[in-house]
Amino acid sequence: MLYAVVSDIHANYEALKVVLADIEARRPDRRICLGDIVGYNAAPGECIDLVKDFDIILMGNHDYAVKDQELVEKFNFHARLAIEWTLERLSPEEKQYLSGLPYVDKEEGLTFVHATPRHPDQWGYIMNIDDAMDSFNYFSTQVCFIGHTHFPVIVSDAGEIIMEKRLEFRRKSRYVVNIGSVGQPRDGDNRACYVLYDTEKRYLEYVRLPYDIEATQKRMVKAKFPHFLVNRLTEGR
Repeated sequence: MLYAVVSDIHANYEALKVVLADIEARRPDRRICLGDIVGYNAAPGECIDLVKDFDIILMGNHDYAVKDQELVEKFNFHARLAIEWTLERLSPEEKQYLSGLPYVDKEEGLTFVHATPRHPDQWGYIMNIDDAMDSFNYFSTQVCFIGHTHFPVIVSDAGEIIMEKRLEFRRKSRYVVNIGSVGQPRDGDNRACYVLYDTEKRYLEYVRLPYDIEATQKRMVKAKFPHFLVNRLTEGR
């Protein structure tokens, strides 16, 4: 079974279009979105429409913020401005759709969650090796796919931090895989990022794709987004 897994689209329509075109060409069996369809960028409705037909679509914290003002108030300054702008532009139907998304799903020996398997609905972060090792206690499958930090990295249950972009998983090992971000990468590479995973071959590949960053930035400038959010797309941070 070939899986295409995306996360943290963050209303970046130009990046998502490029990723979806690449996914379509590869013809995966299953398409998964780990959440955060909205936030940070200026095309939330368009991005919701593009992922609605995915096989599994999970809720991210920015999606959840659509229905929880308390969470919005906990966001940093720039994230809060972006989600408040988003809330003013989403239709009631789009808000209802985001509010009904699940936190976690499992199939084919895989776990999918936006933030952490320990508390999928509390939006904690796996930021270091200790966090990653602790997370193995909270899922039973061989692989757990996460997003949330926008940083692509793999950690094995042996404590290995794996940065390779193509990897065959060992049959008896378990892995936490952060798949990076479609719409706002933060690893110094400004290209959109998603993951392909073949369950039969146990083979994983990170796919990086250039997209029209300037077009995304023009949308953001027109919408009067903070310069920090506009500029970080070029920097990939």
